[in-house]
Amino acid sequence: MQKQGVTIGSSMDAVITPESVLSSVVRITEQRSQQHLEDSLVATLADLADLPFCAICRPTQTAAGIFIDYVAIKAAPGQDVPESMAEIGNDMLLLQCMATGGSHDMVLPDGAIRRAQAVVDDRGTVCAFLVTVSAPEQAGKQALVDGFAAIYRNYLAILRDAARDTLTGLKNRKTFDENFSRIVASSRHFELPYAGDRRNSHLDGDHHWLGMIDIDHFKRVNDSFGHVFGDEVLLLLAALMRKAFRGEDLLFRFGGEEFVVMLAPTTFANAQAVFDRFRATVASFPFPQVGKVTVSIGFVRIQSDDLPSVVIGNADKALYYAKEHGRDQVCSYEQLIDEGGLSVERRAGDDIELFA
Repeated sequence: MQKQGVTIGSSMDAVITPESVLSSVVRITEQRSQQHLEDSLVATLADLADLPFCAICRPTQTAAGIFIDYVAIKAAPGQDVPESMAEIGNDMLLLQCMATGGSHDMVLPDGAIRRAQAVVDDRGTVCAFLVTVSAPEQAGKQALVDGFAAIYRNYLAILRDAARDTLTGLKNRKTFDENFSRIVASSRHFELPYAGDRRNSHLDGDHHWLGMIDIDHFKRVNDSFGHVFGDEVLLLLAALMRKAFRGEDLLFRFGGEEFVVMLAPTTFANAQAVFDRFRATVASFPFPQVGKVTVSIGFVRIQSDDLPSVVIGNADKALYYAKEHGRDQVCSYEQLIDEGGLSVERRAGDDIELFA
C-alpha cells in the first residue's frame, strides 16, 4: 500500500509523509542536552526539507558588544559558512530579528532566500536564531521549518527546566560544563594579550570571572532551626543573588550551601566590588527566625585555555582561604597568589603548579 504524502516545492522534491515528519520529531526529542538537540534539529531539518543551509546560532554578550556564535551548522558543498563570533551588526538580517524578536528574510545574489527566525525564551529574551537558505521554489516548505522552530523552542524550555535546581530555581551543577565551555569559547575573541606570568594580568581589561559562594556555618542553621528554615535561607539567598547580579551573569547552585556565579565580562575591580557588595547585602539581610547569615566568596578569572576543574579548583582555594581567615569576606585567587597568601611550588621539569 502506497503511503500518502505531500510534495512541497518543485516536482523534483521528495515526498514528505506524516511518518517521516513524526520520525524526525521523535529523533529530535530523544536528545537530552541542548547541544545534541541543536545538532539533531539542524541535520534533520536540512535533510527533511532539502535545505542547502541550516544553522542555529546564539547571541553572546561580550565587552565589545553582541556577537553571534554558530553552534550547529549543516551546509551543502559550495555553501558559504558564516564566521562564528562575528559582531551582530555585521549581519543585518540577524540584527533585524534581534530587534523585533520575529522572522525576516532576504534574497541572496543567486536568488536563494536566506531566512532567520528569532527563538524567544519564556522571559521574552532572544536566545537563538534558526537560519536557513532555500531556493525560491522551496517557499512552500516554510511551514515545515516554522513547525520545527516551534518544537525547538518548546523542547528547549523543557531542557532548561531540567537544568534548574528544584529548590532555588538557579541553574544546577550538571549544566555547568556546557555553560563554561560556551563562555571559554567566547572569551577567546575579546581577551587582551599580556606579557609575562598570566596570573599577573588580572587587572587588564574585561574578562569573565567565576565566584564560589559558601554560606558560613550553615550546618549550625540546620542543627539549630531545622531543615525547613535551612531551606528558607537557601531560597532567600538565591533571591538576593538574582537581585545583586546582572541578567547576563550565570547563577548556579552546586549543592548544599554552595553556589557559583559566572560573571559576564567586566574588570577585576568591578568583579571584586560586585562580589563584596553581595557579601555585604547578605550580612545585613534579616533572615526570618535565623537572624544574621554571612557568606564567604572566592573568585578567579576565567581564561580561554582553562578547564572547568582548574577554575573551580582555584576559586575553591580562594574560598577556603576566606573561610580559614575569618569568613564573611571576598578573596581573589590572583591577588592571593600575588600577595603570597597562596604559595606556588613548581616541580622540576614539570609544568604542573602545586598550591600550598
